[in-house]
Amino acid sequence: MVKVVIFTWLLALSMQTQAQEHGRSVVDRYVDSLRAAYNQKDFKLGKEVTISPFYYQMFFPQTYYSTVTRSVLSLDSTAQIPVNLQLLRLYANQPSMVQHYDAQFKDEVLLESSKTTAEQSSEDAKKELQTAISSTSKDKVGEDDIDIGLQVVRPNFWKTSGSFSLKFTQNYFSENWYQGGNNNGTMLATINLSAIYNDTKKVTWENKLDVRLGFITTHSDTCHTFLTNNDKIQLNSKLGLKASKNWNYTISGEAKTQMMPGYRSNNRLKFSDFLSPLDVSVSTGMDYKPKLKNNNTLSLAILPLSYKMRFINSHDENIHKVNKFENRRMTQDYGSRVEFNCKFTIVKNLTWKCRSYCFTSFEYVEAEMENVFSYELSKYITTDVFTLWRFDDNRPLKFYDDNLGYFQFKEYFTLGLKYNF
Repeated sequence: MVKVVIFTWLLALSMQTQAQEHGRSVVDRYVDSLRAAYNQKDFKLGKEVTISPFYYQMFFPQTYYSTVTRSVLSLDSTAQIPVNLQLLRLYANQPSMVQHYDAQFKDEVLLESSKTTAEQSSEDAKKELQTAISSTSKDKVGEDDIDIGLQVVRPNFWKTSGSFSLKFTQNYFSENWYQGGNNNGTMLATINLSAIYNDTKKVTWENKLDVRLGFITTHSDTCHTFLTNNDKIQLNSKLGLKASKNWNYTISGEAKTQMMPGYRSNNRLKFSDFLSPLDVSVSTGMDYKPKLKNNNTLSLAILPLSYKMRFINSHDENIHKVNKFENRRMTQDYGSRVEFNCKFTIVKNLTWKCRSYCFTSFEYVEAEMENVFSYELSKYITTDVFTLWRFDDNRPLKFYDDNLGYFQFKEYFTLGLKYNF
């Protein structure tokens, strides 16, 4: 035993010259390996690997520890642990494998085996290991470590956008204007909001809100100071689940009404009002959405199962007659529906948007096709040409036109301010 003690003392002296050269990087590498081992999982058994922090001397690069000799020579039987005996045999039989001396780590945070007793629990050992690793990782940075400023950002699958526009026109004619005419002014305000969720794998959810309100004044109308010439609140929502490359299983919903009462020129009868009517439809089917270039979009939804509800909140008799309601406030229909939506950039600053649908209950047909051609004169000034075709053979016969039949048409041209956000 005396021979072993003398040998280990000489070995320690010979290794002190290497202390400052290798100490810090060795400890840092070992702490990194402890951190990785502590987080390691046993994938075969599905259990957490149990690690004792006081066996690090067996796996640390071969180092002479003075505490090993002191513990072996100690009269305390609890200090005679197998690890120290094995290390002592290593020092005596394989001196060439010993590369370091523990004095070179005096400034480092180490876990000393002398703190171990036979009665110490594994839970206490784990806590001490975590404390040592945390202290070293916070206060000690290896010379070879490089801070690259890496940040993990949770992906945001939502894309939101919106636009607001205010457009107006005004005409004035003197009383002696040779061609005659009516003084009038028009104003149109629109708000478009959209929130689209796309996880790029399976699920898409599109939500769009379209609000329009326009007024016209005319001195030829003896009943009204102004009339609404554009009034709509429309909310569209479409939930899609990917079926193949360009096809999605989809559920489509739409709710549409207006804000202000609707009148005709020189007529005090009310034709429509807020929530009168309120049209709500829910449909399910397949949606074809190919991927196009230059931010162009196209969607064709074939919805064989469709439900439509029309609700009249007003008690005005004329509104009920216009909608063919007889002592009822709500009607429900079942049928099929087709929806088509697209947006194309024709040339620079000129875009075309089209929204159309066709619903049939197999007793009547209701269809709309809306086209908007927008040209951006500058960032905040745009001009629009709007056309709307509508077919509805579920109206009373008094709305049948000798030239157009049950077709209805609406068009306007505007120039004004627009702000995108």
